[in-house]
Amino acid sequence: MVTSRDVAKLAGVSVATVSRVYANSNVVTDSTAKKVLDAASQLGYIPNTVARSLKSNRSKTIGLVITNIFNPVFYQVASIMTAELEKYDYKVILSFNSTYERSLLKNLQTLLAARTEAIAFTPLFEDSAVFDLLNTSGVYPLQILGNAYSQFDSVMCDDYGATCRLTQYLIDRGHHNIMLICPTEDRKEGLLHTLAANAIVVTEGNYISPLPAEYSSAIIERAIIKYRPSAIIAVTQDVLTSLMIVLKNLHYRIPDDISVVAYDDNPLAEYENITVIGHDIQYIGEEMARFLLNHLLGRKPPEDTPHHILLETNFIERSSVKNIR
Repeated sequence: MVTSRDVAKLAGVSVATVSRVYANSNVVTDSTAKKVLDAASQLGYIPNTVARSLKSNRSKTIGLVITNIFNPVFYQVASIMTAELEKYDYKVILSFNSTYERSLLKNLQTLLAARTEAIAFTPLFEDSAVFDLLNTSGVYPLQILGNAYSQFDSVMCDDYGATCRLTQYLIDRGHHNIMLICPTEDRKEGLLHTLAANAIVVTEGNYISPLPAEYSSAIIERAIIKYRPSAIIAVTQDVLTSLMIVLKNLHYRIPDDISVVAYDDNPLAEYENITVIGHDIQYIGEEMARFLLNHLLGRKPPEDTPHHILLETNFIERSSVKNIR
């Protein structure tokens, strides 16, 4: 069995230094840490994290709650965060909730029973019992993505700014009858603000938000027939997929008959040449993991008020918008 003494000998350091590396001590230089980790990898050394956690009262375990496993962005970001955290010897326990149900409370309790040091979560079911549990549990809660809750630290994409940018892009090309289709209401404010800033009267036809939990393409089709928008903002990949089906059924051509922009650069958007607000998923996942690690490793002093970080988005222009000026 390979021991820390074997690793120390191969790396040319003391056993204490090996221990400091795996404890993520700030007194070890990056170059020394790399020598230790390379030696450990070469020898196949596996540290006894369970024993170390019992001795130090640290579990090196993080809970990651994904409330919508069907959202590809959530899943990809979670995968990248997990890979980054594992580089620092943190174990990640994933908890999936496909709907915002009260079962979330039970899942959070299970994560706390696993002695997690932190819980990162995508938008949760807005239940006071859930928030009370996170606030009183003693673990560090971090919200990632979605609409920020004011009481927790958060690392978010600038969805409000993204909606404003997409709306202004359409207005600059002569579109006033713009329809936003979004399952939740968190993106609507950017649309309403930008329309008002351009002295465009807002009507009920400017948004379908929120959508029913089990919405169908028929809802979108009825709205398009009723309000006849010249341009549509599709907020999620699911919405874009439904929209493409509806437009084909109506024999609408993009951009000749209707203009379309969307969130997230997914394969469907690329195939249909849709202009999008994209996210650098790798960058987002790494930044969220880095923020979490800085807190856990003591590199970021605790603050009395929640800290909210907004990550920039990327604008990718394609050929899905017609200039009607």
